[in-house]
Amino acid sequence: MAAGDAIPLHLYLCPLNLPGLSSELQAHMLDTLPMDEQQKVARYRMAPAREKGLLVRSYLRALLSKAHTQLNQSSLNQSPLNQSQLNADIDGAIAPGEWRFDYLDKGKPILSKAFFVRSQLVFNLSHSGDYMLLAIAKSPRLELGVDIERLRQNTNIHAILNHYFTRQEREALLALPSARQRERFFDLWALKESYIKAKGLGLALSLKSFFFELSETEHQALNFKGLDTRQARLEQAARLFIVKEDSQQTDLGNDPQQAQPAAGWQSMLWQLDDEYRFALSLSSTDPLDLRCEMVSAQALLSK
Repeated sequence: MAAGDAIPLHLYLCPLNLPGLSSELQAHMLDTLPMDEQQKVARYRMAPAREKGLLVRSYLRALLSKAHTQLNQSSLNQSPLNQSQLNADIDGAIAPGEWRFDYLDKGKPILSKAFFVRSQLVFNLSHSGDYMLLAIAKSPRLELGVDIERLRQNTNIHAILNHYFTRQEREALLALPSARQRERFFDLWALKESYIKAKGLGLALSLKSFFFELSETEHQALNFKGLDTRQARLEQAARLFIVKEDSQQTDLGNDPQQAQPAAGWQSMLWQLDDEYRFALSLSSTDPLDLRCEMVSAQALLSK
């Protein structure tokens, strides 16, 4: 893919609150997992936690297989291949149970080397409350992170501000009407988590080493197609700034002399509804070709 080309990126919104999930489907899902992942699911003591752990792992595997096939087909349609090459690539489908994963030093999951070489896929996932969000792209050098957040009324946001937000973020938040401050807190938290997850460094990357500025922008709709169509709204533009290392401890993150725009990065924030918002950060300023789907667990996972 040449610089400036649109990056094909698949976003999947997956329901996690499925009270009607049958024991037969759960058994089928468990069978698609390797033994080590089955054991991880079994360690959850409470049934709802076990079900959610099973769903997250099953969604990831099934959607990696689906995206791999679709992105491969899209690449084939754009590339002049002879028939033998075409057949070889079509036969390169990967079943959900085949995928294998490695983990970076701070725990970020990635595809194992063998499956990364086969698929060239990068991915990141997040779950909160009733939803899991999964982003998958065929762009081998891309750093990619997503975060979905459920607005929680019992979170003491003011106790957290001083520890994890720069002075610039705190002052912008506290300047809002009190009714908007909690919303802004979770908007910023989703953005900051998406960037940290893209970098793969966990809290080894200080949350005060960067900050986001939010501003009003022209509203855009993002449609998640499927049996249960959902629409997300982009209402604010997000700009990422990197704080100079020698100023992080003195909390000068909003001084223009101590921070600079993050070169080569873009971040986006969408509102799913009044309760949920999600953010995406990636190490490219190329345009995105977003393909969004609201996943039906029964249709996807019963195959």
